[in-house]
Formats: sequence, C-alpha cells, structure tokens
Amino acid sequence: MGDQHDRDTVGPTSYTSSVANSMMGHSILGRLSMRQLLRIRDFIRLGSSADPKLTQRRPLYVIALLLLLAGLLTQFALIFICGLLVLGITIVPELWYRYGLRGLVVAREMESGRISFGQVATVPLLVENRKLLPLPMVETVDEFPESLTVLGARLSLSTRPGSALLMRGLRLWAFQRVRRRYYVRAIQRGAYNLGPTLVRVTDPFGILTREETFETRQALLVHPLIAPLDRFDLTPRAIFGDHATRTRLLEDPLRVAGIREYAPGDDPRRVHWKATARMGALQSKLLDPSTQRTLLIALDVRTFNRAQLGYDPDLAELGIAVAASVASWATERGYAVGLISNGAISNVGPESDARPTQVTRATQAPPSSAALALPRLRLEPAARPEQLTLILDSLARVRLFGGAPMGPLLTHEMRSAPTGATLVYVGLESLVDVTTMIALRRIQASGHAVSLALTARDSDDPFAAADDAHDLHAAGLQIHHIGGRARWRALVQEALGDLPPRKATDAPNAEHLAAERSLIARQRKARVDWRTQRKSEESHAEPEQQRRDADSEDDGDQSEASHPPALALP
Repeated sequence: MGDQHDRDTVGPTSYTSSVANSMMGHSILGRLSMRQLLRIRDFIRLGSSADPKLTQRRPLYVIALLLLLAGLLTQFALIFICGLLVLGITIVPELWYRYGLRGLVVAREMESGRISFGQVATVPLLVENRKLLPLPMVETVDEFPESLTVLGARLSLSTRPGSALLMRGLRLWAFQRVRRRYYVRAIQRGAYNLGPTLVRVTDPFGILTREETFETRQALLVHPLIAPLDRFDLTPRAIFGDHATRTRLLEDPLRVAGIREYAPGDDPRRVHWKATARMGALQSKLLDPSTQRTLLIALDVRTFNRAQLGYDPDLAELGIAVAASVASWATERGYAVGLISNGAISNVGPESDARPTQVTRATQAPPSSAALALPRLRLEPAARPEQLTLILDSLARVRLFGGAPMGPLLTHEMRSAPTGATLVYVGLESLVDVTTMIALRRIQASGHAVSLALTARDSDDPFAAADDAHDLHAAGLQIHHIGGRARWRALVQEALGDLPPRKATDAPNAEHLAAERSLIARQRKARVDWRTQRKSEESHAEPEQQRRDADSEDDGDQSEASHPPALALP
C-alpha cells in the first residue's frame, strides 16, 4: 500500500522516468539525464547532415547493394562485379572528398617583402600533405598583382580588380612536401598583396572536387626607380644651392652641453624642465653645435588641377623617382632626410615593419584647415641607417589620388623644421599656384634654402594647353626642370633593359618568353651562388668561432662571439 501511495503521489511521468532509470542501471546512458540525451540526439543529427554533393550520390549505394544481392542470389559473377565497381566508384570519390583537404598545409614565406624597381623577386609556395592519404590531383590557384610580371607564365583574369590568377597542378603522395618558386619582375612601383591561394583536391576518378582558400597573403613593396641625379639634369650644387657649399654650425637639440637662466625670447622647446623644477626658476638648455645638414623633401603627387580628372601615371611616377633619387643621394652622404607629401598612403607592407602610424604617419590637422585634414605622408628628418629604407617604403605606399594643395601643407610643416634645413619641392610645374609660391618665399625668407625640381607636360600632351602658366622665376625661387613623359620612359627603358615590360595577363611572344626563361635561369644561378657562398663563409667561420669561444673561456669573457654578416640576395 505504501508503494502504491508513493506511486500515485509522484505521478505517472515521474514514475516512468524512475522505471527507465532503474532499467538503465549503472550504465553510461543511465548516468545521463533526459535533457542531455536530447542534446546528444540533436548533435548527432547535426553532424550527420550530409553535403549536398554527397546526398545526391546516396542512390548509388542502393544500386550497388541491389547489384551485389542480385549477383549473390543468381550466382552470376558479372552482376556481382558490376556491383563492386559501382560501390568503388561511390566510396572512393567520397573518401577523397571528405579527407582530401585534411592535413594539407599551404604556406608562403618570402625572404624579403621589399624589391627594387626592375629587379626579380622569388615568391615561394609550400604545399605539404601531412596524412597517409595521397593526393593524385591537386590544383593551386594563386593570386598575383596584374601590374607585375610573372616570368615564364601568362595569368588569367580575376574577379578582383587589379589581380590575376596563376593556376598550377601537382600531385602529392603520403607525407610529401612540394615547394614551388615563382619569379615576379617589378615593373611598377607600389604596395601589393600576394595571395590568397585557392586549393582544389580531386579524387583519382575526377568525379568530386573540393576546394578551400588558404590565407597565404603576403605584402610586397616595390620601391620607386632610383637613378643618378645627372639623369634628371640635376647636380648636388643645383639641388642644395649655396647652403651646401658652406659649413654651417647648427645646434643639435640632442646634444645638451649645459643649462643657463631662461632669457626672454628663448624657444620654449629649449626649456630644461628637470633643472627648472630643481632650481625653482626657468632654465634653458645650452646645445652643442653640429655640422649635420637637414634635407626635407616635399612631394606633390597631383598631376591635374581637378581631382575628377584622375592622374597622369608617367608624370606622377617621374616625380616620385626624383624624390627617391634625391633621398638616396643625401642619405648616403650623411644628411638628415625627411619626407612630406599630400598623397594618401596605403597600409600594405611587410608584417615586420611598423604600421604607417609610426613610419608614414597619417596626421590630422586642426579643424580650421580643411586642406590639412586629409591623410598625408609625413616622415621626420633623421640620419639613422634605416632612414632610406623607411623613405622608400613610404614612397612605395603613396597613392596617386586625393592630394590636397601644397601651400597650406608647406606652411604647417616647415614650422617645426630645424634651422637651416633645405627644402626640395618636387611636383608638376603648372600646379605651383600663387599660394604655394607665397609659402615657398616665406620659407626662403625664414633662412631655409629652397629648391624646386619640377616636371612638365610634353608639347604633344593634349592637356598642356589647359595648364595654367605661372612665372615662377619672378618669385625669386631656384627652378630646375626635370622633363616629362619622354624622360620617364627613357629611365624605365634604361632600368628594365632589353626585355620590355608586360602585365601578368599579357601573352609573351616566343622571343620574350625565351628572354624571361633566361632571366629565370640567371636568378636561380644567383640564388645557388649565394647559398654556396654563405655555406662557404659559415664553414670558414666555424674554426674561427671555436677559437674565439676557447679564448673567451680561458680569459673568462662572457660576451657573445661575433657572427659573419648576413648576405643579401643578389
């Protein structure tokens, strides 16, 4: 009676659950609640949801099973063999479809993310199969910039603007690794992304194909063309004016010789705040003189008065090449070189580098100046060893649109320029308007040397007549004419040699294809020679290193032994 009373009190649902639990006993399922069992059921249903391609092939299993049963019942071997063939054609493609992409590694590791104009970069691609299942049919679709040339190959058009596709097939056995190298010729300055890579895997019969995109994206910076200054009809004396022939003693703000009491008219930046706090009165720094000269390059990327007209690539690239060549010349001679521009900047670049917020800073101007509110290129003058690399990286990232007028930008930037700094203005002659001329004259009157390296349109240019003409010589500025499209094309032909440039999607003729293959052979030979030389130097350095280590152990010296300098790829 007590059991019956408890059964009625608990209710039929609870009683059924208790009976079910008692029947499950101490098994694994018995330890799970009903809610957990429902969750497991939903998970199984979700996991068993087949791919549409596999769902369409389910009737083949039925056909194979019927043929096998018919062959067994009728004792007819041909029907049984047909059933086995249908079963094999059904299972084998599904096996590669399910597991073909598992354990597949695709990577790209370039030795350098920078390349000079006209040189050839080696772009490796590593494909590794880390499983027992072989892959007899693998296709890689690699994305390259259309503006660059992939030597020895013609690429297909891509749906992305400015990109092209390189398709290659290969086969991978179990636990096999294949490394392929492509050779890209830099014929256009810019910041580019290589990748991603699409991989397609097919079964041995070629029935089912599965693809996956691997993130092999890597940045490549193509530095602008650098040429001797005489190729632009420039000389060092013409660029730097009379200031370059004098030995000017300037004060170095980083070399503090002492302090003195603050005098009215002292620059607030000379105030020594720690000494002021210690002595209770304003103190100014005494700076040691320095003979180092400072050069600031101002680049105007505009080629038309109105932004709606776009830009002229030849004239813009010529101006960028002039800025890069002047920076290279000055850096090699110990100048502190800086760079400003009204061009927009790109975030594309090697991952090891600092972002443009540190290298090419996109500053925001005060709200009162709308011209300075646009992102612009700004690199502080410095004489550090890596300054030239930073300048060339910045020029590689410059975009040729969206430039603001240069007059307000020059006035704003030259306020913080060091005393006696030289300003080299690079731009199109017809865009040096009255505002820019006034700003340049004020900079010159403040004690800075100002020099203009100006490009111009050729006489056959249809836009030459529409340009506004200004009498720049009447402004008392030092003018140097660089040239126009003809000068740029001559420099490009000189840098690229006999092999003319072509886009990645253009088909090379037989002569050009032979020349490109010869260039690939020279690149491979140079790579082999570089590796041989590096191994030779390492083998010669090992006995010397062991001797130094032994000497340091005897002398008790704990400093690290020196290593041979790293060699760059030719």
